[in-house]
Order: sequence, then structure tokens, then C-alpha cells
Amino acid sequence: MENQEKNELTLFSGVQQSVYCSKVAETDKEKKELFNALESCDALLNDCVGQEISIKDIYVEEKQTLDDETGELKTKYRTILFDASGQTYATGSYGIYNVLKKLVQIYGLPTTWEKPLKVKVAKRPIGNGKQSLTLTLV
Repeated sequence: MENQEKNELTLFSGVQQSVYCSKVAETDKEKKELFNALESCDALLNDCVGQEISIKDIYVEEKQTLDDETGELKTKYRTILFDASGQTYATGSYGIYNVLKKLVQIYGLPTTWEKPLKVKVAKRPIGNGKQSLTLTLV
């Protein structure tokens, strides 16, 4: 029984996947809003190229997926941006994960920002005719 309980705790604790969320949810209402945002975002970031967003909070979830072609485990990132007005934008773009790492290195975690960071959603070429989502500060 002890081993089964330990496995259940591991299953629900998220130990095997890494998650970062800067959005503080203390009240029941805030927790419901956060949960609903994680389950259904307002927009896909890919559909917002050219738009400006004032990022207030971020959610990043790292998970391992199996590559169908190579059979290798690959790391993927699910990212949700929360803007100052409460809108949410979701993406699985590795480019967005990378640009957020750079923003955090320079500006610190969103919990330390004095005001939201205003960015513009863009695409940049990455070779082989492919493009990657990115953000530029405005």
C-alpha cells in the first residue's frame, strides 16, 4: 500500500514534468480563472502575428513526447501568456520558450516586473523554409 500511495503522489505532484507559473491564484475565483485559462485559452499565439501584447504573467509546462519518426524522447514546451487585460495566448513554439528565457534573464521573473512587458508577436525564418514564433519588445 505504501508503494501504491507513493506512485499516486508522484503521478499527481508533477514530479516527472516541470511547470512554472507566475500567476498568483489565492482566492477560489482566481484559482478557477487560472484553471480555466490552462484548459482553454482565448487565442493561439500563432494567430496573433503582428499584434502587440502586454505580458503580465507566464505559464510554461515542460513535457516529454515521443518523436514518431525517430522514436526518441523530445522535450516540448506548452506556454501560455497572460496579458494585462486578462486575455490568454497559448503556444507550443520552442521559439517562444527560448525568447521567454531571454526576457527572464534580462528582466527577471514576471513576479518582479513593475509593469507588464509590451511585446509584438512575430515570425522569423529558421531555415528549410520554416519559420518560428518570436517576440520583440516594443
